[in-house]
Amino acid sequence: MDKRDIVDTVALRKAQYCRHLDTKRWDEFAALFHETPELTFLGPEGETTASFSTTSEFVALTRSFLDGAQSIHQIHNAEIVVVSDHEVAAIWSMEDYIIFPAGHEHHLRSMHGYGHYHETWKRQRGDWVITRLELRRTIFELQHQDSQA
Repeated sequence: MDKRDIVDTVALRKAQYCRHLDTKRWDEFAALFHETPELTFLGPEGETTASFSTTSEFVALTRSFLDGAQSIHQIHNAEIVVVSDHEVAAIWSMEDYIIFPAGHEHHLRSMHGYGHYHETWKRQRGDWVITRLELRRTIFELQHQDSQA
């Protein structure tokens, strides 16, 4: 696999990340990760808002959080560096928007954010998987259900 093929494959896998997340295809979403990845989510001030060290824990919490919600996750401006035939470093600009159903357990109406994914992908058993993901948010807006639209 040459460098261009590696870049294209990782970009495709990241696009699948967004699609599987938004369409709630949890098995396919989980298959994009190493079993024990380093996953960290940071707010705009650099504070850790969540972290996970197993795919199963991350997918279970994500599935619960998005239950009944409508979401869109978009990535842009890929910066992909092929470190070796088996490792890629990538940074993606991102935007996400989530509309929660009435009665959401966290009393949220919507969530809208921007930031950058900083990731390490490794080739494992023929597939490229995320071994490290750090989402550094630059803007993060929460609308609570008791707020005015």
